[in-house]
Amino acid sequence: MKTFREQIAADNTAAFINSLEFAEEHNLNGTVCNAILQDISVAESLSTGTGSTQTYPGIYGSRLQVNCLAVDLLELPVYGQLFGIDDKQYLVESCDDDMGVLTIQLVANDR
Repeated sequence: MKTFREQIAADNTAAFINSLEFAEEHNLNGTVCNAILQDISVAESLSTGTGSTQTYPGIYGSRLQVNCLAVDLLELPVYGQLFGIDDKQYLVESCDDDMGVLTIQLVANDR
């Protein structure tokens, strides 16, 4: 019988980050792995300053939410870090680890 932690790890791959459902192969900061990308284009203030509440009116860009397995990345992203997704560079706004599944919020200026 699997322990709870073993079952969560198995479910993360089989159910949540599953290439038969939503996940696709992407290059995440140099590591090719399965991930779910949700592109949220914005034409409003983006937060790219010293704090997550500091905004810059008139900057146009995009937001991207990435879900992937923590074990797939060589290092966990941190606030303000440059982070490449396929062929585009973003800044890390936040990164949360929920029992082995990362939710990475990214922003990019598009002009």
